[in-house]
Amino acid sequence: MANIISEALNRLFRTGDFLMEKHEQGKRTLLHKELGEIVFTKVKYSRSLRISLRPGKPVSVTMPTYVSYAEADKLVLEKLDWIKEEQVKLKETQAQRRTFTEEEIARLRAQAKQFLPARVAFLAQKFGFGYNKITVKDIHSRWGSCSSLNNLNFSIYLMDLPDDLVDYVILHELCHTVHRNHGVHFWELLDACTGGKARQLSARMDEHSKRMF
Repeated sequence: MANIISEALNRLFRTGDFLMEKHEQGKRTLLHKELGEIVFTKVKYSRSLRISLRPGKPVSVTMPTYVSYAEADKLVLEKLDWIKEEQVKLKETQAQRRTFTEEEIARLRAQAKQFLPARVAFLAQKFGFGYNKITVKDIHSRWGSCSSLNNLNFSIYLMDLPDDLVDYVILHELCHTVHRNHGVHFWELLDACTGGKARQLSARMDEHSKRMF
């Protein structure tokens, strides 16, 4: 009986408000007249269904390989109102997105190249971290990153943040030289470096990220 209900629900989902369905390169895409594109991706090591939204991107549904599209469709149907609300929030955030003139970008680049290498060296020595090379770039997708070789990369737009958040990003990446993931030990180490304020600083960074990326 459950399978019959699921298949009926799946057929209903594919009609009405849904204008198109296509399968290509291991992904399934539905076009909804209000939500736009919804992309379903089966992920080998995923353990649960997850809906995520990013500015300028289709609604994303990641799912374990053993979960049927009917089950994924059911989740989207249940979350339709939530998805619409989140899309409105994203549009409002995008409207408030920080933009920079060419002159401002040049100024931030000069400041970042002068300030960040020295600040990284200071904080690394203070907390006992080691690292390889530092690169400062006009990065729009993230504040910083740490490679497997402990090369650190930072965005010039860090110079537009308060000083304590600049230090937080630097320490975040330095902690990745010890712990590659965001597990418990990573946060414990970052907490030790930030006076127990890692989560608080992370939340503040999220707000700045919404206006930047």
